[in-house]
Amino acid sequence: MEWLFAICIFWIVAAVFFGGIYDAETGSPGRQALGLLLNFAVFVGIFAVLRLALGGLGGDSGFLRTVWGTVVPIALPTMLLGRVGNTVFKLVGVTMTRKVFSADAH
Repeated sequence: MEWLFAICIFWIVAAVFFGGIYDAETGSPGRQALGLLLNFAVFVGIFAVLRLALGGLGGDSGFLRTVWGTVVPIALPTMLLGRVGNTVFKLVGVTMTRKVFSADAH
């Protein structure tokens, strides 16, 4: 069940980051899709390593086991998604820039 949470969180946060906050300036649609899939692979990889490393923490308490085994392994790669995402997109040849919003936009 934890994997399902991680997968759902990735696609929601990726839509916000790469659909609203960052803009792809270069790269073909194929490279952008490849970058998104590689970001997904990195996110799931970080989640898996953290889940294995932190899953045993919390002892017999169900709440603490859930926090250390699910919440923390999902939260850390989610917070790093913008920075890791830019790096992964650069590796496939896509330049991502942060959008600039102004008061005159409306």
